[in-house]
Amino acid sequence: MSDQDTLAIIKTHIASFAAGDIDAVRRQCTEDVVWTPPRSAGIIPYNKPWRGRDGVAEYCRLLREALEWESFEIPVLLAAQDDHVVIVGREVIKVRATGKRVDNTFLALFKVRDGLIAEFTFSENTELLAAAFAGT
Repeated sequence: MSDQDTLAIIKTHIASFAAGDIDAVRRQCTEDVVWTPPRSAGIIPYNKPWRGRDGVAEYCRLLREALEWESFEIPVLLAAQDDHVVIVGREVIKVRATGKRVDNTFLALFKVRDGLIAEFTFSENTELLAAAFAGT
């Protein structure tokens, strides 16, 4: 698979996520996908490791329950090489429970296997997001 093919898979995945199409997000992953957002000492309900398509669907459900997006952008696609894609994105989100707004820049690393996402690792300013969940 070419770097461009790998990049196209991730662009489709991001579009599905942005559209809220969780069934598509789930189908775009391997059955044994490893989904690793940052940890947050329990205050952010979806920030823990997830496994498998059902785990990804539950992560997305909890994420969408907890947050409302004002904007979601992938301004820079940093690198696509072989089966890896690294992206930098920005989102402005509101925590539904507290009404707190967060301008969040994030980094994501995807690994693709057989045309599907096999690994996802995500990094963001967890301290800022946790404060919004706490209402501070």
